[in-house]
Amino acid sequence: MACVAVLSLMRTMELEFLQTHPRPILQQNQLLIPPNIDFIQSLLGKLQSLVELFDENRMDGVEAIRILETRLRDVAFRTEDEIELQVVHLYQEEERATRGCSMLCQIVHRLKGNPREYNDDIVERTCPSLTLGYILQQAIDDIDAIKEELVKVKEEYELSKDLHGRNAALHVLPKPADDEVITMASHFQEIMVGKQDEFEFIKEKLIQHPSKQLEVVTIKGMGGIGKTTLAKKIYEDPLITSYFDMRAWTVASQHHSKRQMLLDLLGSKDDAGKSSDGDLALLLYQSFKKCQRYLVVMDDIWSVEAWYAVKSCFPDDGNGSRVLLTTRLSEVANHTCSKGDFSHQMQFLEQSEGWKLFNEKACKSRGAEFETIGRPVVEKCKGLPLAIIVVAGLFSKLNTLDEWISTANALSSSATTLDDEECLRILSLSYNHLPHNLKGCFLYLGVFPEDHEIHANNLARLWLAEGLVKTFENENFDAVANRYMQELMDRNLIILSQLCSRGRKIKSFRMHDLLHAFCVREAQKENLLHVVMSENRSDFPQKGVRWLRIQSVNLDMSTIYSQTKSSRSFFFFFVEEIIF
Repeated sequence: MACVAVLSLMRTMELEFLQTHPRPILQQNQLLIPPNIDFIQSLLGKLQSLVELFDENRMDGVEAIRILETRLRDVAFRTEDEIELQVVHLYQEEERATRGCSMLCQIVHRLKGNPREYNDDIVERTCPSLTLGYILQQAIDDIDAIKEELVKVKEEYELSKDLHGRNAALHVLPKPADDEVITMASHFQEIMVGKQDEFEFIKEKLIQHPSKQLEVVTIKGMGGIGKTTLAKKIYEDPLITSYFDMRAWTVASQHHSKRQMLLDLLGSKDDAGKSSDGDLALLLYQSFKKCQRYLVVMDDIWSVEAWYAVKSCFPDDGNGSRVLLTTRLSEVANHTCSKGDFSHQMQFLEQSEGWKLFNEKACKSRGAEFETIGRPVVEKCKGLPLAIIVVAGLFSKLNTLDEWISTANALSSSATTLDDEECLRILSLSYNHLPHNLKGCFLYLGVFPEDHEIHANNLARLWLAEGLVKTFENENFDAVANRYMQELMDRNLIILSQLCSRGRKIKSFRMHDLLHAFCVREAQKENLLHVVMSENRSDFPQKGVRWLRIQSVNLDMSTIYSQTKSSRSFFFFFVEEIIF
């Protein structure tokens, strides 16, 4: 939430205070001001430390965390604005530096003895660098206070989680992953529309592949694409149940618990704390050793650590046993699957398949006029099963043709397919799990219009200008930016369009419309992005925003400037290519 503000502030401080600038008055390169470097580094370190603390303590849905992130965002934006104002003052004062040197020295001398003796207005006009010190000190104080409260919230959260965990441990029946609870709520026969080829592919790897070793098969894809549904359908298939004489299912989820996974796989409800994790792991291992052939499904794996937590429990006796994993992350799939041919990337539904799924859920007994209205709605879902099911659930509650027309018009004019809180929550999982630096980079993609082909080289330089990409020693900026894009692709948040002619570097990519709509919505919610689609004054932001996307061809620059003085970055999409 605060990622863009913090990264931008850190970038501004590094540029203004830690790098040399060509000075028009002195005609030489030097620091903008000679600040206490230790003081600047202290603030940068505190910002970085607080960002990492937020990253380490992802407590989704905890209101106190959201409030603290909002406070951090406001502190960062305020501090950056005040720094830049003082920088302007410093350039103005430079012309009068020689004349005011004697007076400035006197003020500095007296302030050391009694800093409250002179009012802030005099200090600001005479010595803005001193006011700058006050700004930075206030930022440090605010950051320290936020960090102190975050630690308290973490302690309270961990305590409540421990209490909840002991109670929840009694309920160990397999449950659907959070990201696909909607798809699991429907009948599998209906949801498996268009997945027959994928179903047969996975089943072949499980029971027909000649390998007798323990093989790990992975299903990867974005949230809501049907990974859990496919795995569940395979798990319950008669050929699978007859081939494996022991089957076990567990859901790892975002914050995995080794003990809970062991209990799930054992099918045990007895968790009174009598058995250690080691005892449970040994019991599970022995259970698999006794059977002829076993199948384990580990659903919704978010990290390699979750796999390694229970991997040793799966003996390889050369009898054709299998482990089936589902994950959103390519990195996890690559680390866990046996070979490349044991990994499967889930595909979006074809248009006809999407309509069949929608029709089964929303309009089984409706007339042809409903189909005329419904098909464009399905096209807007772009083949994502989750989105189709959510929208179909909405339309199934509408009784009249007029209601269908009204809702379809709303869907066509905006991204209201994400209005359903369940769908928004599912997309939020992938976003919330991003590292802090990638959150800002992801939200920035909202400055591009829907279905826009985003060129990697252009985006990398925009990220750099906004301070969203930070390089470290011996790192090339382009390589870091490409790594960020690759990670977004591995997390199924962007879709590759084209690779460069040499190597595997991304040349261009696009976003699924639903993820783009979610991205825009999050950026707007954080007052980062505003989109202008017409020349009407009401279409312009009422207060300052960081990024302004303009898509109206009827606007002239004078109108834009008069209405948007407080915006930092402008993006014009009058034609196919972006104009800066």
